[in-house]
Amino acid sequence: MTNSKTIKADLVPFTLNFAELVLSWIDSEKCYYDLCLGKGFPPPIDLVDSWQKEGVRSYLMYVQGSPAAYGEFWDRPFELAVEIAHLLVDPSRRSQGYGTRMVELMFEKACERTDIASVHLNLFVQSKAALNCYLKAGFELVGAANYATGLKMIRMLK
Repeated sequence: MTNSKTIKADLVPFTLNFAELVLSWIDSEKCYYDLCLGKGFPPPIDLVDSWQKEGVRSYLMYVQGSPAAYGEFWDRPFELAVEIAHLLVDPSRRSQGYGTRMVELMFEKACERTDIASVHLNLFVQSKAALNCYLKAGFELVGAANYATGLKMIRMLK
């Protein structure tokens, strides 16, 4: 596995012209379930489009000029937080540090905001890879998720 800090990457706002590409990264029934507790495979063609709504900011991570990962911020104003959701890595780049790099970049982006104090992640499936990714990116396990069975992880802004 690559050290995530050595991956040169840029975080850019997502645009709908990349929805089909991001959807193609959902390459199995397990991936679909792990990503969004989705049932039935393949996912609907408008799935990624349906995630784009008020209170959600979506991003792509670019590596060497091409998209490598996708993720969203969900505003959690009553918690003075944002939640990272729908984190998805191009299948050809999984288990190589790209997910961790995406989480690190998203955390850095969150640090630019003055209206939040923490970044949250929820892990709803038993995924050692996802848990390790979040831990490597500096998140701490704090207990159970608020709205579904799973684990809640937080990283405080400095």
